[in-house]
Amino acid sequence: MRRHPLAVVALLFLLLGSLALDESAAQPQPATGSLPQPRLLSVLPTGGKAGDTTEVALSGIDMDDPQGLVFSHPGIKAEFIDIGKPDAKKTATARFKVTIPADTPIGTHDIRIYNRWGASNPRAFVVGDLPETLEKEPNNDVEQAQRIELNSAVSGTIGAPTDVDYYGFTGKKGQRVVVSCLASSIDSRLHAAVQLYAVKDSAFLAFNRDYRGHDALLDAVLPEDGDYYVRVFAFTYSQGTAEHFYRLTVSTAPWIDAVYPPVVEPGKAAKLTVYGRNLPEGKADASAVVDGRTLEKMTVTLNVPNDPQALARLAFRGPIAPQASALDGFEYRVRNAAGASNPFLLTYAHAPVVLDNEANDTADTAQEIALPCEIAGRIEKKRDRDWYRFTAKKGDVYGVEAFGERLGSPLNLVFSVRDAGSGKVLYESTDVTETLSPVQFVTRTDDPLRYRWVVPADGKYHLMVTSREAFLQGGPRHIYRVRMAPERPDFRLVVMPLSANSPDACVVRQGGHQAYTVFVWRQDGFNGDITIQAEGLPDGVTCPSQTIAAGARQAVLVVAAATDAPDWTGSIRVTGAATLDGEKVVREARPASITWLQPPQLNTPAVCRLDYSLALAVREQAPFALTIMAEKMEIKAGEKLPLTVKLDRHWADFKGNVQVTALSLPPNTNLAGGPITLAPGKDETKVTLDTKPNTLPGTYTVVLRGQASIPFARDPSAKTKANVTMTQPSGAITVTVLAK
Repeated sequence: MRRHPLAVVALLFLLLGSLALDESAAQPQPATGSLPQPRLLSVLPTGGKAGDTTEVALSGIDMDDPQGLVFSHPGIKAEFIDIGKPDAKKTATARFKVTIPADTPIGTHDIRIYNRWGASNPRAFVVGDLPETLEKEPNNDVEQAQRIELNSAVSGTIGAPTDVDYYGFTGKKGQRVVVSCLASSIDSRLHAAVQLYAVKDSAFLAFNRDYRGHDALLDAVLPEDGDYYVRVFAFTYSQGTAEHFYRLTVSTAPWIDAVYPPVVEPGKAAKLTVYGRNLPEGKADASAVVDGRTLEKMTVTLNVPNDPQALARLAFRGPIAPQASALDGFEYRVRNAAGASNPFLLTYAHAPVVLDNEANDTADTAQEIALPCEIAGRIEKKRDRDWYRFTAKKGDVYGVEAFGERLGSPLNLVFSVRDAGSGKVLYESTDVTETLSPVQFVTRTDDPLRYRWVVPADGKYHLMVTSREAFLQGGPRHIYRVRMAPERPDFRLVVMPLSANSPDACVVRQGGHQAYTVFVWRQDGFNGDITIQAEGLPDGVTCPSQTIAAGARQAVLVVAAATDAPDWTGSIRVTGAATLDGEKVVREARPASITWLQPPQLNTPAVCRLDYSLALAVREQAPFALTIMAEKMEIKAGEKLPLTVKLDRHWADFKGNVQVTALSLPPNTNLAGGPITLAPGKDETKVTLDTKPNTLPGTYTVVLRGQASIPFARDPSAKTKANVTMTQPSGAITVTVLAK
């Protein structure tokens, strides 16, 4: 069999791959020793065309007796077909017929499966405007290349480390063909790499990997009419399982690499320069080069929304990583005859926008700006430094915040504030070391730490902006935004299932409780209380409003289900209310989830993303429920507060101990004596909340957690049941700590 010369490179990468970490070793496994809950691993195809009906196969764990699918877009409907038997790893595949209405928004949506055990974690489901097809094996070499149409999408899997997928298409001379291979942006483990070459003379045309995350993107202008091949593989050939899936598009549709400026003023007409490939009315710009390819540019005028509610939202149907979860903005796309482009995120400005004039490379040529402002700039060439000159008055306070990585830019930004007369450096930016969570929701970023600048004296000052890699790289994608404006205290919320290492969705059982983790982005010094609550709850489920104490950046939100609450699966909303400048404002929490299972013993930071909906499922009776016998209580800092904890046993055969620990307490507070054990026959006990003298006065939500070994069998009529571990939060109470 003739093997294409490029495939020979695989032999070298096989040697390298033997030294690389095999990600398949970290494949999600069934949760052992716990109640079952569906966990979704992969979805094929990875999406569908708006207006079409397609068959979708979902693979996962604990998916027996599937009841349906739920999408973040309510118009998408599914009809169950069948489910196969679980394999040796207890993974099963269910098939559904999915109907996508023609008016479904283009972009990524969440898909979840639900069954008797609850709802699964989400997987990305991309709705597009191109014809869709599935990979068909064998397509591992040139002679086996799967024929696809130009301007189509194909979903495939790198099923083994040495798997290589070939696709062939016919093109015409002069067509600019863009090949996009989505991987990490659609929840895949694949480190994608793609190559493009002509069949005639095996002419190599392009290669790419790591365009953004582990997605790959290339393009080429076809040299002549004829056949061409795309080669998809895992970089280093060290990965390959069912979770290494991808979404490949081969098209002449537009692709946006950058939009400048990336920040726009609400309610105003913004003049934007769009850089990309196959842009409608785009013209080649020799100064704009990405990965060796000259980009096109076009200029458009966009009327920016000014709805107050929209200005506090992130309306974007693309991937959003944790570090970018506090941004506010919306997506922008362009279209040509072949279809729509990828989305590009535009963010909202808090002050007038000033554009980098690109003639400000030294302190002597610094660009004059007036504060307050939002600078939109770019490191457009190697060794670029952007200098800005401004006047400030003694005692004025400005927040200086720079955005690069959070906008999707490859920049590693740094900035400094200097005295314009002496050149003395007054401040040089430092790296962000803090995070909202060390494991569950890691928000560290390459963007510099926000700086609160108190102007030391009346005078002229310089701001210098550059990148740590400026001597090595620059270009149209290296955009940034720097806000220099008076502080405007505010907050944003992120809400996700309680588990710190597992892809999950919340399931509350009849007569029991369940909790979400809520993270708080405190912006520009906001340090007040936030009242959170859940909205859109089904019948029988309640959620009393709960308090995130002043200064706290993490809390839990507890929901409770009545003993007769009907089964339900759907989406809810969580909102937070606070007082800003004397006025009450409400912010909707942004849902998030963990994408891949992480071994908890390694304390490995989870792979997370923002979701498009927040799921809740109500299911059969909980084995037990914990209740703190109080609703609101007061205590002075340094005192002890007695509480009564009651255990209700709902399952007749549950007769074991329940160990009670704290889930949410005021800072510098603990449960006196440590964990408490509720033994059979002693289902009510006293516990003591021990506050320290340095406990800050404020209003706090107190939640306990019970853990027990529960006799369980999937078949309720089984005579023998194994013990599994179950953890449940208690109901929440409010405790007010007073000054001593």
